Amino acid sequence: MVKQIPALTGIRFVAAAAVALSHGGSLFLEGTSLALDISIGTLGLLGMSVFFTLSGFVIQYNYGSSIAGSPRKAIPEFLVARIARIYPLFVVLFLVELLTGPMVWPWLLGTKSAAEGFSWHIVPFQLGMIQTWFFANVAGVAPVWQYEAIGIVSWSVSTEWFFYLVFPLVCPLLARIRTVLAATLCAIGAVAIELGIDLAVLMLQDRINLFALHAYGTDSALPNWKNTLILWIVYFSPFCRVWEFVLGCCLAKLHEAWLAQDFRPSRALLDIAAIVGVGAIGWVFWFTAHKAPFGATMSLFDIARNNIALAAPVALILVAAAQPVSSAGRLLSARWLVVLGEASFALYLVHIIIYQRFPAVRWETASQLLGHLGALALAFTLATCVAILLHFGLEMPARRRIRSCYQAASPEQRRRLVRLGSVGLATLVGAAATYALRDAAGDAVTQSGISVVSATYGGNCRWISARGNATGAVAAACNGKDACTFNAAMVRIGDPAPGCAKQFTAAWFCKGDRTIRSSSAADERAMISALQLSCSAVTRAE
Repeated sequence: MVKQIPALTGIRFVAAAAVALSHGGSLFLEGTSLALDISIGTLGLLGMSVFFTLSGFVIQYNYGSSIAGSPRKAIPEFLVARIARIYPLFVVLFLVELLTGPMVWPWLLGTKSAAEGFSWHIVPFQLGMIQTWFFANVAGVAPVWQYEAIGIVSWSVSTEWFFYLVFPLVCPLLARIRTVLAATLCAIGAVAIELGIDLAVLMLQDRINLFALHAYGTDSALPNWKNTLILWIVYFSPFCRVWEFVLGCCLAKLHEAWLAQDFRPSRALLDIAAIVGVGAIGWVFWFTAHKAPFGATMSLFDIARNNIALAAPVALILVAAAQPVSSAGRLLSARWLVVLGEASFALYLVHIIIYQRFPAVRWETASQLLGHLGALALAFTLATCVAILLHFGLEMPARRRIRSCYQAASPEQRRRLVRLGSVGLATLVGAAATYALRDAAGDAVTQSGISVVSATYGGNCRWISARGNATGAVAAACNGKDACTFNAAMVRIGDPAPGCAKQFTAAWFCKGDRTIRSSSAADERAMISALQLSCSAVTRAE
């Protein structure tokens, strides 16, 4: 039995709280601050990078030696332990939300039609935890956005499940790492590979966008965001994010190498590493809040901030926190933080369900903002209390029961269970791949002339919440034409950010063209300026 590292449990709560506060901020703190809007979103990105990198560290630290030593016995036990850890609470909350959530329940009662973004077809993939393994456009959205609250946050469960299945394959390679230098080079290599994926996306984003346009429709391409293929590649896809998991595994090997050599880094060196990590994370937040939001194309920073730009500095913090002599290790080992860390998975899953039961309105004054901060604090506290109850009342008993049942089974029963699980997972993955490829087989855009991809009024003021708010109006006026002049004052778009000088932007493409064109009206004249969309030239008429 390996010696536990309390600080790694404590930092799990920090990650869960970051995600919970990010989601709470988007619901409770919607106002007029673009910097606040983007910073809240970045807080969630940070939490996910901590989760994925930390997961690799913990899995390698706890299971690496046993799997490398006796894989036939250890791999099934490892997978059963992982299922017992994540599946019971996930499936209970998923079914509760599916049957009682505001998206589904009115439809079940027959009081309204099914909402956009709801399809029963995705239920098997959600319950099989493979919804992030493929990209598709189902009921108007990608699979990771299905089923309201629990379906949205559970995307990381799917991605983590992929990591767990990959781990036994990379474990023999990790077992060869026995020195500090080898572990360090392995960690650098993991960072370089994920950065290389980001660079490939940067160079190929035009082709990726065009493929998404024709295979899945305009919502799947930039400058839209929520349902885009590029977002799936760089954020949701386990094929990209697995390298953060591998990075964590390499950090665990570094920790093991230090223990084997009885080497204890000085507290000053560890604290410097943690400070550098925190400083780099702070720079990502600062730069994100002070740069212009991306439009029809993304920079390398826009792409990397969704994964490795935050995972790399997180790695420095984890290296320091794993050593009890460091300041980070001492702070994160606080007993109350460790207890909350044990309930972090429950907090991650349940917080959005709690939040969506609270009313959320826009704040426009400082006094309103203070009240919304209080509402967020109350909702977060309630979600934390519910998470603790779920952890000790459901999560832990279910975990013990599943593991004890597996241990009590005969060897033949265990082999039958492994075969059944393998065949079932392979069948589900095959069905999911077929489902995704079916949607990607045709040309979703058939009209000649202009095809509007996205149109936004006030995107410079409200980044995510305003994105695409004028797409329908511009598409209705301009689609199919060779040239179109559109004035924002022609339709009632609404004011996404009172008191902010808003910009009006549009992006479109023309059939047969290999580029996405875009144009914008000046901030101060957005409501009286006219955008000219054309398949012959990109101009703006005033």
